[in-house]
Amino acid sequence: MSSQIVVPAPASATPEEEFLTAFERANLPSEYKQHYFAKRQNFHASIQGFPELWNLYLLLDKIILREFEDLTMRPDLKKLFPLFLYIEAHVKIRASMELALSVCLPEARSILRDGIEFVAHAHHMLKDPELQKTWLNKNEEAEAFRAAFEKDKKAGLFNGLDELHTKWGELSETGAHATINAVCQRYVQTEDDKGINFRWNYCGVDVQPLVLELFTMVTTFFKMEEMLFLDYEDRLKLDDILLGMRRDFETRKETLRRKLIAHFELKPPPSPLIVNP
Repeated sequence: MSSQIVVPAPASATPEEEFLTAFERANLPSEYKQHYFAKRQNFHASIQGFPELWNLYLLLDKIILREFEDLTMRPDLKKLFPLFLYIEAHVKIRASMELALSVCLPEARSILRDGIEFVAHAHHMLKDPELQKTWLNKNEEAEAFRAAFEKDKKAGLFNGLDELHTKWGELSETGAHATINAVCQRYVQTEDDKGINFRWNYCGVDVQPLVLELFTMVTTFFKMEEMLFLDYEDRLKLDDILLGMRRDFETRKETLRRKLIAHFELKPPPSPLIVNP
């Protein structure tokens, strides 16, 4: 992996020169350049505006990478293939976070949903190693695959993963599937003396829902990492540095949770009304 020194843009640079490379400015058509510029600017603004959240995510990313390093050094061959699916889930986590920081939230949700599904498949195979053969032979034994991985997902594939199953369902409705919940934040309607106007935002959302969604995503990433740790705990519990990193993450996560609750003056949901027949 190479590194480079990033030279700050001169004070006289235009916003386009600051956020787009010379190659991008020369090769992107104007209508696409505007879209790409907005995403890039949002990405930078999110990192700069929410540094605690960004650093919390980076710590979790380091934790996951350390776990992969531990598990790929003299690996347990019987548990190696499910680990590949956990690595794929990490790829999804990174892509999802990049999109979320760029304020492309429905796309971020859709990819995060995919990542959760990879975690569920890996965990399912680790409970029953014979399922690795079923997974690998999907093209030849489609019915066996459907029975093992697709039929009644809550009781089968997501058995024991209640939180992840709930989040997977939410992300289906707010990102992956064509529903009103997936697009409502993008639609903006205003009215003036000329009539009703509307626009469709390809990216962008108000600050409070963005911050809360980013935090929720990081906690979901943590639940995915937690399953990785538990599935390979016999090996990972021997890494004292990793255990310290996980404790540090938990402390910082809860500290940030309290700060967000106080900053946005969030109230707990009302208790359900109990009606005695």
